Amino acid sequence: MSTSNEIFDPEKSPNNMAANSMRRQSRQQMNQQFQHQRQQQQQFPLHAHLEPEDVGPFHMDQMDVGMNTTFRTTAPMPNPGPFGLCAFALTAFCMGFYNLRAGINPNSPANALTGTTLFYGGLGQVIAGLLEYRNGSTFGGTTFCSYGIYWISYATLLIPSFGVTAAYADYPDDYTTTVGIYSLAWTIFTFLMWTLTWRSNLASSLVFFCLGMTYLLGTVSTLAHLEPGNIVQRASGGIGIITSCIAWYCAMADLSNSQNSYYTLPLGQLGRR
Repeated sequence: MSTSNEIFDPEKSPNNMAANSMRRQSRQQMNQQFQHQRQQQQQFPLHAHLEPEDVGPFHMDQMDVGMNTTFRTTAPMPNPGPFGLCAFALTAFCMGFYNLRAGINPNSPANALTGTTLFYGGLGQVIAGLLEYRNGSTFGGTTFCSYGIYWISYATLLIPSFGVTAAYADYPDDYTTTVGIYSLAWTIFTFLMWTLTWRSNLASSLVFFCLGMTYLLGTVSTLAHLEPGNIVQRASGGIGIITSCIAWYCAMADLSNSQNSYYTLPLGQLGRR
C-alpha cells in the first residue's frame, strides 16, 4: 500500500509528455517552413514568382493520428506585383508615346492621359503597394505607393479645377522650372531605388535604370526650357516605351507558370555575395 502524498498529474504521464513534445516539434517545423517561404518571397524586390505546385493545395487539412492534432495549412497571400507592374507599364507606355510625339502635334496637351494616370497608374499602383506592405514586402510597397502617388500628382497638373497651371499663367517659365525640379527629384529617387536591385534580378534592375534615364532626359528637356517635341524629350519618350515593355515582361514572368501557360519567363537572377 503506497503512502506517498504525490498527486497524479495526467499531463506528466509518459504518453502525454511525448505527445506534447511532438506537438512542439511540429509547430517549430511549421514556423520554419513559413519563415522559409517569407524569405523566398522577399528575394526579389517586386516578384515572388511562386508556382501553385510549389506551395501546395489551398486549405488542406492535415491530421497526425498519433497526436490527435489537426493542422490547417494555407497557400501564401496572392502576389500583387503583376497588377502593380501592369498598371505602371501601361501608363508609362502611353506617356512614352506622348513624349515621343508620335503622330500628334508637338504643342498638344497631355490631358487625354488624365484618366490613365489618375486611376490605373495612380490609384492602381497605390493599391498594389498597400498589398505589398501587407505581404511584408517593404521594397515593393514603397515602390508601388511612391510611383502611384507620382502619377496622381501628375494628373493634378492636367486637371483645371486644381488650378496649378492657371496659377502660373503669368509666369510660364517659372512653371516649367518648377516642373523640372520636381522631375529631378524623381530622377534622384529612381536611381536610389535602382541601387537596391543590384542583387535581385536583371529584369527589375533594367526597369529602374531605364525609368531613371527616362526621368533624367525629361528633366534636362524641362530645365533647359526646350521647345515641345525636342530631340531630348523624344528620346525620353522612346526610353519610356522600352521601360514599359520590360515592366510588362516582369509582370508576365510573375503570372506565367506550368498551370496556365506553355512557357515561363526568366528574370535573370543576379549574383549574391
